[in-house]
Amino acid sequence: MKLQSHPISHLPFVRHDMPIVVGSGFLATLAMTTIMYVLPLLGMSQVDPPLWTARLFVSDPPVLMTAALTLHLFVGFAYAWLYANQIEPRLSAGPVRAGLAFGAALWVFAQAIAVPCLGAIADVVHGGGGASPGFFAARLGADSAFASLASHLAYGGVLGFVYGCLARGRCLSGGGRR
Repeated sequence: MKLQSHPISHLPFVRHDMPIVVGSGFLATLAMTTIMYVLPLLGMSQVDPPLWTARLFVSDPPVLMTAALTLHLFVGFAYAWLYANQIEPRLSAGPVRAGLAFGAALWVFAQAIAVPCLGAIADVVHGGGGASPGFFAARLGADSAFASLASHLAYGGVLGFVYGCLARGRCLSGGGRR
């Protein structure tokens, strides 16, 4: 995968088509969520990140699931926008490969920075003694980290494929641009 060194403003093919970004972000988030809930049925341990994060802000059980889903979709849309406007135009890889690389990078960010930070926030908000997953979900075991990786790769692969098909017209083609 080769990075292009020139700024995004000089790339004539960049389009800001929000319905495509939102649609690809929604489908990618749906794929990630499906993987998150199927893997535990197959015996892999997995934390429910949207529910876990929403518990930092909401304690009312009827509102909790709605807040978790809303937060999860918002984050999925935000990362789809980031991918479409900042990451994908700079990559010369095919759409699925670029999406998988993005998903892997999101996983590293989530496991190395976001999860430990949210765990620390949860300890402060809830008075300590919480069950923070820790760095790369170390306290939950390797299955949780691998389940998270599978979920993030599903997100990235679907995002790359759908966005590549709809915005660039290159569903399965290589790195060439149109």
